[in-house]
Amino acid sequence: MFHKPFRVKSNTAIRGSDRRKLRSDVSNAFPNLSQDKITEIIPNKEEISVMRLMTHSGQNVTVFCLSGEPIFFEVEKKVFPTVYTLWKFPDLLLSFKTWPPVFEKLQGGADLMLPGVILPSEGLTAVGRFERGTLCSVCLKGNRAPVAIGTTLVSSKDLLEDGLRGKGVKIEHVYLDLLWAHGSKTQLPQLEEINAEAEIADVNDHMQELSLNETEDINQKEVEETESSDDFAQKDDEKEDEVSVEESNGTDPVATSATNADSNEVEQEFLESENETNSQDKLLENMDDLLEYCFFCALLRMKKVELPVLTSTFFRSYLLPSRPEGKSLDIKKSSYKKLSKFLQCMQERGLISVQEASKGVDHITSIAWDNPELKDFKVNAPVFESVNEKVSSTSSCSTEPPCIEELFSVSAALLPIFSEFGFRKNDVLNHAGVRTTMTNYVKAHNLVSNEDKRVVVLDPSLTKILLNKNENIEILPWDRLFERVSSKMNNCHRITLPGQEPIVRKGKIESIEIKVEQRMGNKKVTLIRNLEAYGIDPQEFAHNVQIKAASSTSVSQLPGKHTTPGLQVLVQGNQVDIVAKFLLDEYKIPKKYINGLDLLKSGKKKKK
Repeated sequence: MFHKPFRVKSNTAIRGSDRRKLRSDVSNAFPNLSQDKITEIIPNKEEISVMRLMTHSGQNVTVFCLSGEPIFFEVEKKVFPTVYTLWKFPDLLLSFKTWPPVFEKLQGGADLMLPGVILPSEGLTAVGRFERGTLCSVCLKGNRAPVAIGTTLVSSKDLLEDGLRGKGVKIEHVYLDLLWAHGSKTQLPQLEEINAEAEIADVNDHMQELSLNETEDINQKEVEETESSDDFAQKDDEKEDEVSVEESNGTDPVATSATNADSNEVEQEFLESENETNSQDKLLENMDDLLEYCFFCALLRMKKVELPVLTSTFFRSYLLPSRPEGKSLDIKKSSYKKLSKFLQCMQERGLISVQEASKGVDHITSIAWDNPELKDFKVNAPVFESVNEKVSSTSSCSTEPPCIEELFSVSAALLPIFSEFGFRKNDVLNHAGVRTTMTNYVKAHNLVSNEDKRVVVLDPSLTKILLNKNENIEILPWDRLFERVSSKMNNCHRITLPGQEPIVRKGKIESIEIKVEQRMGNKKVTLIRNLEAYGIDPQEFAHNVQIKAASSTSVSQLPGKHTTPGLQVLVQGNQVDIVAKFLLDEYKIPKKYINGLDLLKSGKKKKK
């Protein structure tokens, strides 16, 4: 519902009577919520606004926001919680679990298909009874935090009778959609699954029970030894009674000793495996400690740095250089595995604030200098360089270029061909993958011309897909075949920034744009846009250009409406020469991804 832009018709503060009505509606919609929890979601004194909007499909929606963050939305008198609310109360709705790759489909506007649902180990009956149209949430395997909200398209009875076939959930709202972007853009939290917690609790209880039993055995042994020293004769009588009881019960002392030996072996194996686990945990703890140490050092380096700063720049220019001498830092060997997850944890501890500027591009927007942890931190080993020296030195020698790949995704038109080789709609391939798949198709259907191996005979499927209505062509050269197939596929690209996971985006990558505009009088300014998409921090870039050009610079939000929100750098004067040199030589951006280099050529011609 919110994966495409919507139009806001009104946005007003809510009145006291409307606040009470909202509480009543929420209480009726979610009877399992106590009054205390409802008051926590809809407090008395904090500002609540009501936003009325129209979706791209013409549907009217009412959104309730707490301090600007959406908490509920109402469609046709049905109240839905947002992901922000469900992250606080993940068990509020009936929940379905699915695989992480399915999330990309949901984000694109697809509904949840039943074959993608992961059932509990107990089977369908463990899901519980529900009717068609029941509010529900969707979470990913390994994380209980919901990523989507919708309504069921089937009932529990339908599931039992028909099995997992067809559509299961109509998705209304999903994490990372435009309704989520209207709020604080908080990243998906990591909530442990209940079953995993129960297993850990059982293990802990079992270990505690073993420990208690062992203690009782030791105490019992001490008591028996004391009794034997005090009363020998009574001990002998008790032993005779015990032997008679064992014989009557059929207990074999040899078997008992063998059992004890087996128990000792099992205990030894358990201790060895526990030691191995502890050593692995120790490695993770050591890497976690080193990562946290470098993080605090990096924050101290940034005392005079103007925020926001790209997380990739923070990792490259501040965190990595904070490593103690002789130490190697690898996030993948820590318990966090990813930079984004680590920074999210630091945000939850109140040390920094992280916001997403666009998909896959995160900024550190503020640092909590008053945080007690940061205040108490003392750096022993490193001596920090000044920020200006650090930025100027790292910008030229340690900047890693982004890895940019232009890709294709399987379109609906080409699905009949690519499905033969296991591909599905929207699967991503590079240019070589497209060529290989088409070559295999041609060979599998014997479409290579017998007269000329350089051409391919078009079968009915290729003719229908690749040719226009007015064309009457029976053969195509290999290169023309590849060109036509590529033109029928959807463009996308993958960009890998230093210290981050690869990001796949639809469409061709937007180029960095360099413009020269004339302002008041004869004054000229140079504007640079879309730096963040290539992992370049606009603040850092502006500072470097300022030093090189000896000219004032500024960084501001892009004016007007743009497909990719972000920042633009303004440099006083015509500085295309210096800007181009920085992008090409220092940041190693390929020429084809920079618009405005023609201004550099025309500028040289004018000088001649």
